[in-house]
Amino acid sequence: MPFNTSLVFIVFISLFLSCSKEIVEPLTPQIIPKPLSQTIKEGHFTITNNTGLDFNEDFSVAGNFLKDFIESGSSISLKSGSSILIEKDETIQGLEGYSLDVFLGKIIIKAKTDVGAFYAVQSLRQLLPISLENNTFTGKQITVQSISITDKPQFSYRGMHLDVVRHMFSVAFIKKYIDALAMLKMNTFHWHLTDDQGWRIEIKKYPKLQEVAAFRNQTLIEHFSAEPQRFDSKKYGGFYSQEQIKEVVAYAQNRFITVIPEIEMPGHAQAAIAAYPELGCTKEALQVAETWGVFEDIFCAGSENTFTFLQDVLDEVIPLFPGKYIHIGGDEAPKTHWKACDACQQRIEDNKLKDEHELQSCFMVEC
Repeated sequence: MPFNTSLVFIVFISLFLSCSKEIVEPLTPQIIPKPLSQTIKEGHFTITNNTGLDFNEDFSVAGNFLKDFIESGSSISLKSGSSILIEKDETIQGLEGYSLDVFLGKIIIKAKTDVGAFYAVQSLRQLLPISLENNTFTGKQITVQSISITDKPQFSYRGMHLDVVRHMFSVAFIKKYIDALAMLKMNTFHWHLTDDQGWRIEIKKYPKLQEVAAFRNQTLIEHFSAEPQRFDSKKYGGFYSQEQIKEVVAYAQNRFITVIPEIEMPGHAQAAIAAYPELGCTKEALQVAETWGVFEDIFCAGSENTFTFLQDVLDEVIPLFPGKYIHIGGDEAPKTHWKACDACQQRIEDNKLKDEHELQSCFMVEC
């Protein structure tokens, strides 16, 4: 009997269709972090020039962020009205919790606090077209999938770290970085400002930190383990002025993000010692580090000059950052020079310490 390819094709298609769903369900929006509860509904809400936004002063950060985000990313201008409503609800769980309901004719956000409402806006932001993020949206209206969300953070500390020493980023980039943190409902920006390869924060009492420590003569190309090592022969660096620091901190605060600066000690200090050799045990002239890795030149724990310097630095740093914490590093501090340093050994003896490790503990308490 001849092989009927047409019949086989028809049977295959029939089997394929019989295995697929009769009704295609709408895709679940991929909101990050995943909300505690979300339910997709039929239909959508449409944002146009006729859409109104209503919020009171208790929710000014959340409300203004939503208004600015839509208007800066599109040609749509929101007017006063209650098509999109942000309102207080004391029954919402947690100070950072919220509910977000997108109906056919209305969007309602409920929260106890402005930060909760702000996180609701970030979830709503992720339901909007991605082209709003880079100002390429050209439509006359924005459609939003109907959905019901109830959410609150699982962790109280939600943070990201940015190293601006090995590679320095512009203030504009850092603001974009903070915007990304805000969209993901993170509340902490850990800013790594000092290390062996550079010093990135202005300290007015010590100008050589800006003149010397902020710049390295060249930078290693490729991985540290590559042989032979190659360098780019380009001077590299820079620093953030205290006014720029204030600008970044204010920008973060307006997105409910606390900035934690990191000022490394006693290790990762070669850039600072290159500017002020008296801060090291050997007092030798050094270069700002041009490679990666761990370096033996760390702040001298036996010198009062070190503690005066670090206290002066912190006295300028602390007022710039209104959060509770300043990170002072403490990692990767080789004790090679401390073991050979008469002043460090004298401090160990004077304080009845066991060894250089206890000296580091003493060092951190002193600072």
